[in-house]
Amino acid sequence: MKRHIATAAAAALLAGLAGAAQAEITAVEVGLIKADANGDQMLSKGEVLLNAMQGFVASDLDGDGVLEASEVGEEIATHPEFTDNDADKSGGLSVEEVIEEKLADFEAMDTDGDGYLTLEELDAVYAPKE
Repeated sequence: MKRHIATAAAAALLAGLAGAAQAEITAVEVGLIKADANGDQMLSKGEVLLNAMQGFVASDLDGDGVLEASEVGEEIATHPEFTDNDADKSGGLSVEEVIEEKLADFEAMDTDGDGYLTLEELDAVYAPKE
């Protein structure tokens, strides 16, 4: 009996060590998993827009349909990605401006033109460069 317990303990220890040796999940992978509504390990335009709109609604604290500096913070509001997408130069991003930005980003990232973003396509844009 002691031998079976020792064998089981050794197997459990080895399994734990093997698990620890596996690569860490990346921030890009986490983002893909969170946004991948249907679990196919790719993002469609619909999933990208859904994720963007969920973030928009959560950030639009006053519910006026515009993301302003007071809602996103001065650092984000003055970042070129924010200001460049402010087409009407109002100082905020409307729902329409966010949708236009996300669709343009999607088209640029979808390098194979299949209408889906894979982990490889997302990594090419968002993974830290070494």
